[in-house]
Formats: sequence, C-alpha cells, structure tokens
Amino acid sequence: GRRGRHAALLTRDAEGKRTRKLDSFVVQVWRRVLSAAAWVSPLEWIWFVFPRLRTHGWVDVWVFLNLALSLVALLVASQVGFCTLVIGLVTYGGIRVLEVVVYQANVVLFNPYRESPATANYAVRSYRRIVILALHNYVEAVVWFAAAYATYRHLFGGKADVLSTPVGALYFSMVTMTTVGYGEITPANDGARALVIAHLLVAVFMTLVILARFVGFLPVPRTMDDTERPAT
Repeated sequence: GRRGRHAALLTRDAEGKRTRKLDSFVVQVWRRVLSAAAWVSPLEWIWFVFPRLRTHGWVDVWVFLNLALSLVALLVASQVGFCTLVIGLVTYGGIRVLEVVVYQANVVLFNPYRESPATANYAVRSYRRIVILALHNYVEAVVWFAAAYATYRHLFGGKADVLSTPVGALYFSMVTMTTVGYGEITPANDGARALVIAHLLVAVFMTLVILARFVGFLPVPRTMDDTERPAT
C-alpha cells in the first residue's frame, strides 16, 4: 500500500545518497567544474534571460544558426584573412566549440545524476535526435576550426596558402579531425601547434561521443544463450 511505496522511495533515496557519497573526489571536482563551465555557453545566458526558450525546438534552431554562422565565418576568413571582424567571429567559434564539448560532457557524464528538479525525471527527447545533433556538432566543429585555420594561416609553414580557400581550410580541418598525419601543411610555431592540439582534443572527444551515441542507438538483437538474456 501507501506505506510500502513510501518505504521503497526512502530505500531508493538512501541508496542514491550512499552511491553519491561513494563518488570519488575527482568525480566531484569535474562535476563542479563542468557545471560552472556550462555558463561559458551563450545559450545558457539566453535561457537565463528568456526561460521560455528552454525548449527542444529552440535548441534545434540554435544548432542550425550556429552551423550557418560557422560557414559564414569560413567564407569571410578565407577572403579577408586576419582582421578584427574575423578574429571576433573565430573567437565566438571557439566559445561555441567549448559550449558543445561542455554540453556533451555534462549530458554523457553528469546531467542524469544531478540532484535538481530539472533532472529529477531526466530523459532525452529521442535517441535519433541526439545522434543527429551529435553529427551536427561534429560538422560544426570542423567548420569552425577551418575558419580558424584560414584566419591564422600565416602561422603555418609549407604551402600554407592552401588555407586561404574555403576548400583548402576545410581539407586541413578534416584531416586534423580524422587523423594526426599531415601532408604539405604543418604548424610552424607554438601558436599554430596549440590550435592543432586543441583541435585534436576536440576531435577525440567528439568521436567518442558519436560512437557512444551510435552504439546506444543500435537495437539489441535477441539471443538464444540463456546467460546473455536480461534477468526477469
């Protein structure tokens, strides 16, 4: 009856608190770091000012707007090069990429387990949607870094003039995103190397996130092995 349900809820709550107490120090530190880092996101500030925009539909619009802005930044950077306007666009792009990384890290590691009314009944809108959004984020990161390479092409040796075209910058960005091997374009100083290192870190993280999304989205086939069947 009601007492039994109440006792069950208390038991689950006690188990949850015991599990949280068992969380290691490093988990607690990173949970706080990522929670604070979420405020780097322009979207978080938009939601803070306009709470009614905290909807799945607005998130979809935000993703498309930022992808479009990244393409504009790439075109402008490849044509204009190093200037105040382009630096502003690329700086926003860096903030946007950080927003994506922090958001994905929070969603994968911490959001389902935080104690707050917003996450008490945590659920995703749909598995298909989060896979598509992760792919959007991956492509957007490629384009933003391409815009950065086009802007700072003077920091690269070899045939760095290749980075002065949108296709050339996208090529180098995609090569960096998918492999650590380079051809004719190489970082010529520590500034360029720092940019490439940041890109590689984002690439590894986003690849792991997308693989995790795809694996989670795949249907589990039936098995005839009794030891592999879920307990009932």
